[in-house]
Amino acid sequence: MREGLFGAVIRTKFAEQMAYRSHFIISVIMLVIGDLVVPLVTLLVYKSGASFPGWTMHEALLIQAVFALSKGVAFPIFFGMVGTTLGHVREGTFDLLLLRPRPVMLMAMITGFDPDDFGRLFSGTVLFVYALSGMAMPGGESWLQFGLLFLASVTMLCAVSLFLSGMLFRWVGSSRVFDIFDAFTSFGMYPGTIFSKSMQNVLTYVLPVGLIAFVPAEALLGRSGWEGLWALLPAAGFLLLGMVYWNRMLRGYTSAGG
Repeated sequence: MREGLFGAVIRTKFAEQMAYRSHFIISVIMLVIGDLVVPLVTLLVYKSGASFPGWTMHEALLIQAVFALSKGVAFPIFFGMVGTTLGHVREGTFDLLLLRPRPVMLMAMITGFDPDDFGRLFSGTVLFVYALSGMAMPGGESWLQFGLLFLASVTMLCAVSLFLSGMLFRWVGSSRVFDIFDAFTSFGMYPGTIFSKSMQNVLTYVLPVGLIAFVPAEALLGRSGWEGLWALLPAAGFLLLGMVYWNRMLRGYTSAGG
């Protein structure tokens, strides 16, 4: 039943976008350009003779490619609920989701599905292929480790979307939540080894943004081994915290007449 519901929403969202094709195409192009700005800066840094210590240009670009790929999966599916929650709570229409015979979190996530964000998946794929073209092809074991850790990366972003959207039940004026996301995750686009040891610990255990791209990229490069799969545990824990936080904030929602 949920698969049918999700399929119906996807068809409806794509039909809406096709009614304004030029807007859809321009939106996708702008997303692609925006996602390639940081990799372009990285490319220019390496071409000028500078570098991230211990990382070749293609290896550094691989981290940013994984970051873009993870966003390309997470943004269309999960992050739309941030804007959906903000709009519904502001307009007093979130009650309509509460009345539907489906889990509220699921409905907020599905109705927020945004096809525009698949542009991030395209830019990430192009960058990923380019990064791999400049290094030895990883073996099957590395690909398996990468696949599991990429799942952890998407899980982390899903958890972030729950925290950001849950915040809006109480602080509906926080319209710049995506600025919070950008500030929170920007460190994850660079090799963790360029930071101090204390900063590495913060980015790994306190604010685990290093799990979004750095850890999966290390696994694909064969630098971490199977012990790198420890990242699955904090990702699952972060998702659980996000779900608990979202539902707790939902219980504090006082409706349009509250």
